[in-house]
Amino acid sequence: MKKFVALGLSFSLCLALAGTRNAGATETAACMQGDLNRDGSMTCREAKSFAVERFKAMDRTGDKRLSMDEMETSMTNIHKTIDANGDRLVDVQEYLSYWCGAAAKKMKGSARGNKQPQFQKMDCNRDGTISNDECLALWTIRFHHADENRDGSLTSKEYVQSVIIWFADMDPNRDSLVTMNEWNNYWIGRCK
Repeated sequence: MKKFVALGLSFSLCLALAGTRNAGATETAACMQGDLNRDGSMTCREAKSFAVERFKAMDRTGDKRLSMDEMETSMTNIHKTIDANGDRLVDVQEYLSYWCGAAAKKMKGSARGNKQPQFQKMDCNRDGTISNDECLALWTIRFHHADENRDGSLTSKEYVQSVIIWFADMDPNRDSLVTMNEWNNYWIGRCK
C-alpha cells in the first residue's frame, strides 16, 4: 500500500510539473540552490556536494549530528535571508527565487508523506539532473504545505514548523538527531 501511495504522490508531482513546462513564467538569472556550475540544472554530484555543505553549515556544534535546535536556528536564519523585502513574511516568489532562482508557477501535488528522497521526487523525468522546472514543482508544493493559514506568505513560525515535519522524516530511528547519513538519505538517496 505504501508503495502505491509513494508512486501516486511521485506521479502527481510529475503531472504537476508536466502541466507547467510551457506555462511561460519569467525566469530570473539566478540559479537554484545547489547548481554549483550555474548551468540551470543540478546533477546528483552537485546535490550531494550541496547537501554536505548545508549540513556542515547547520551543524553548529560540529558533532556531525543535527539537533532540532540547530535545525530551528538555521531555518530561522534562512527565513530572514529569503525575506528579500524585509517585511518578515516570505511570499511564494521570494521562496522560489531563493530555492530555484526562478518565478513561481501554479501547480498541485504533494511533497509530504513520501519516503522517496527529495532529489528523486524532483527528478520527475529520471534523467539524473534537476531542471529549473523540476525544482519549481517541488518547492512550490512545499511552500503551499508550509503556508498553514493559506494567506500566501510564510511567517518565520510557519517556516520553522514545516522544518519540524522534515526533521521527523529525516530521523527514521527517532533519536532526535539527524546524522549526515540520514540527511543524505532524505535529500539525495541513491543517485548516480
